[in-house]
Amino acid sequence: MSRVCRSSIVVNNWFSNMEAALTHTQRVLRLYRHALQHSRSWEVNRKLWRQEALALRERFEKHRGETNRIVAQQLLEAGEAEFEREKHPDPYKPCTALDGSKWERNIPPPHWACKPTKQEAEWLADKRYWQ
Repeated sequence: MSRVCRSSIVVNNWFSNMEAALTHTQRVLRLYRHALQHSRSWEVNRKLWRQEALALRERFEKHRGETNRIVAQQLLEAGEAEFEREKHPDPYKPCTALDGSKWERNIPPPHWACKPTKQEAEWLADKRYWQ
């Protein structure tokens, strides 16, 4: 899927789903957030992942003060391309998130199943007087 941006540049990657009206800062923040989330898929150990997260933050901070728009755009495009190339093929999902391992495991029963039958209601009525 490709989309033509305002500058008539065709972007053919995951980030093409973003709206063309996003600012450069918003695109950088999204790239950072997605890279940080996907880094969890590569490293399960929290302490080791934290080291990788700090290294990732350092890479972003190194170019934070870039004032040349052309260089900043090239850095962003290179980062997006690297993310597409290096992202995990089977990303980690929290167990209770949509499509996680516990998603809809204990869903509440349907409303009609919660109403007792006549026989169950009589049985429950008798049980109430037991004490």
